[in-house]
Amino acid sequence: MRKYSWLKTITLYLFTISISTVACADEIIGQQQVFNNIDSLSAKQQKSIVALAVNNEILSLLTLSVYDKAAAQVKLLALQELPLTVNIAEQYLLYIVRANISDIEGQEHKVINWLNKAIKLEPLLTKKQLDTPLFSSAYLTLADIYARQGEGKKAYDTKRLYIKKYFAHLNHQKELSVKRLDEKYNIEKKHEENELLTQNSQIKHYALASAEAERSEQYLNIAIFIAAVSVFFLLLLRQFKISRALKLLAKTDSLTLLPNRGAFFSNGYNFMTRALLADKELSVLMLDIDNFKSINDNFGHDVGDSVICHVAALASETMRSRDFFARIGGEEFAAILPDASIEQAHAIAEHMREKIQDDISMYKNNKIRVTVSIGIVSIADVRESFDSLLHAADMAMYQAKINGRNQVCSFAKEKK
Repeated sequence: MRKYSWLKTITLYLFTISISTVACADEIIGQQQVFNNIDSLSAKQQKSIVALAVNNEILSLLTLSVYDKAAAQVKLLALQELPLTVNIAEQYLLYIVRANISDIEGQEHKVINWLNKAIKLEPLLTKKQLDTPLFSSAYLTLADIYARQGEGKKAYDTKRLYIKKYFAHLNHQKELSVKRLDEKYNIEKKHEENELLTQNSQIKHYALASAEAERSEQYLNIAIFIAAVSVFFLLLLRQFKISRALKLLAKTDSLTLLPNRGAFFSNGYNFMTRALLADKELSVLMLDIDNFKSINDNFGHDVGDSVICHVAALASETMRSRDFFARIGGEEFAAILPDASIEQAHAIAEHMREKIQDDISMYKNNKIRVTVSIGIVSIADVRESFDSLLHAADMAMYQAKINGRNQVCSFAKEKK
C-alpha cells in the first residue's frame, strides 16, 4: 500500500508541474499573439492607405514610458492580460514603449532591437502617420542611443531622418490648416492665385532688393577702393615730396638756396670724369668776397648774410644754363664750367666780377660797395683729380687777393 501511495504522489506532482508549464506557455503565446501578431500577419496585409486609429490606453502607456519606466512596465503587463487585438500602428507604438522601458545604461542593444522592429513595420503604414511625432520619436531615441554608443555616423544619419520627418509633419499640418480654411470660406482657387501673385511679387521684390543691395555694395566697395587708392597715392606722393625735399635740403645751402659743398663735390667728380673720358674742356672758378670780415664787424652778421645772398644772386645771373654754381663755405663760392677753356672761363669770371663791382646796393640803410676775387683753372692744366683742380683754383683766387683783390687770376698764368 505504501508503495502505491508513493507512486501516486509522484504522479500527481509531475502532473501538476506539467499543467503549470503548459499554462505559462499558453500565457506567453497568448501575449505574443496579442502584441506580436503583426510579425505573422504583416506578410498577409497590404500597406494602409489611411492613418490607423490608436487605442488611448496605448497612447497613455507611451507617454508613461517616457517619464516612469517602472509604472509603464506594470501597465504593459496589465495590458497584455486583456483580450486586446492591436493594429500595425499600435504595434509600432508598443515597440517604442518597450524601447523606452529598456532605455537604461547597458541595455542599449535592447532599445535598438525594439526600435528596429518598429521601423520594419513602416512599409505597412502611411507616410503622414509615420511623420507624426508619435511615430518619428523612434528615430530620435535611436539617434540618442547611437550617440551614446559613440557611433556618430549612425547617430547623424538617424537624426537627419527624424528632422526630415518632423518638417514633413509640419508641412502636412500647415497644408491641413490651409485646406480647412479654404474649405470653410470656399476661396481655395482665389487663395492659390493670391498666394502665387504674392510669391511672385515677393520674388520680384527680393530680386530687386537683392540687386539694389548688391549694386550699392559694389558702389561702396568701389568708393572705398578709390578712396583707399587715393589716400595711398597721396601718402606716397607726400612721402616722395618729403624725401625729395630732404634730399634737396641735404644738397642745398639754407642761406642762398644754392647747391652746397657736398653737392658741388659730388657733381664735380662726375663732370671731370665725363670731360676726361670725352676729352673735352672743363674749367673751375673759385670766388671769395673781399674784406667780408670788415663788413660783418662794421655792419653786423645780418648785413653780412644779405651781402652773401646778393653776391650769390648776381653771380648766378652770369652763369650759363649748363654751369654748376655753388656756395662751398662762408663767403666762398665755386662754379664748374663744362666745355669752357681757360679763356672762356676768364671771360665769364671777369663778367661776374664787373657785375658785382658795379652793383652798389643798400643794406639796412647802408650803401656798401662789394668786390670779389676770383681764381680759375682749366682741366688742361690740372688733370690729376677734381680735388687737385679745385685746389689750383683756390690758389689762383688767393693770388688775386695778394695782387690787390677785385680781380681774376688764372692758375695757368700764375704757374708760368
